[in-house]
Parts: sequence; structure tokens; C-alpha cells
Amino acid sequence: MLTGQSDPSRCGLSPMQQAFLDAIVPRAIQIPQNFPYDSRSADYRHTSLLKASVNNGRLYFRSRSLAFRQRHQPTLQGLLSESDDTIFLAGSCGLELFNNLALSPLLLGRVMIVAYGPVARRRPDCRHELIGGRGDLISRRFFPRPDHSVDCSHLGYLANDDVRRLCRAFVSGAIS
Repeated sequence: MLTGQSDPSRCGLSPMQQAFLDAIVPRAIQIPQNFPYDSRSADYRHTSLLKASVNNGRLYFRSRSLAFRQRHQPTLQGLLSESDDTIFLAGSCGLELFNNLALSPLLLGRVMIVAYGPVARRRPDCRHELIGGRGDLISRRFFPRPDHSVDCSHLGYLANDDVRRLCRAFVSGAIS
């Protein structure tokens, strides 16, 4: 999973994120945390929508800085070096975070991304699919013509059967 951090002190997946991930890939090949993948961080804790929105907005803009890239690029480089291919399920500003890490073309060749509800200034420079919700006014401002359109709002992707189906299809094509 690659999304913003509703709570900057935690990388634990929410129960909904974990259920979504479980529906897509076996646990044996999952990374059990969200960005920035710090296994020492505290477990998930519910954060109010207002606080989560503010935290994610701050992270979206901070991700454009050199300090962000210097801090988080080595972690992602290490993670990507552990396997031949890595698939990210990127929600909301996760695609912007990924793009701003400015990974090398060599590493980008080993990455695939399914971005649902993407909030980013551009598509990534790797294999990818963008899923947008017809009712997602936030993502549609950034990507008015995603690769796939589904019936949901910005907060409805993880519960949407069509999103799960599209992600499973993408992942099964990538690992078969």
C-alpha cells in the first residue's frame, strides 16, 4: 500500500486497508505497513477525517521537497531491491509521493502501480493503471480521464468490488 499518512507517527494498515490488500494478494507477499514502511512505528489508530485530511495535505506538499526525497528515497530503493518486481496499490496522494521520490529508471522498470483515486500532478514513469471514481470530485480534478472509472467517491475505493476486481486483474497479469 502507498497512501498518505492520516497519522504521521503510524505506518500500520487500517482494518479496511488490510482487508482490501488481503482480497488482492496473499499475505506472504504483502508488505505489512503503509508508507513510509517503518516496521517500528505504532499500529494503526483511527484518526478523524478532518485531521487525516490536514495531515495528508501537508504530506502532499512536503513530498515536493528535497528533504522528503532524501529521507524516504533510500527506504524505497532498499525495498525495491529485495525483489524483481514490486506492485504498489496507491491511494489518493500516494501517487504524488511516489512520483516525488524520483526513483532511477532502473528501479522504475521493476515497479507497477495501481492508483485508485489518484491525487497527483502527473502519471508515473512506470507501468501503471489509474482508477477514478465517477463521484470522486477530488481525483477527477487531477485525472479527468482515468484508465478505469468506477462508481464511488474519494473515500469509497477500498469497499468497491470493481476496484478490487481491477486490482486483482492487474496483479494477476503482473505476476503470472
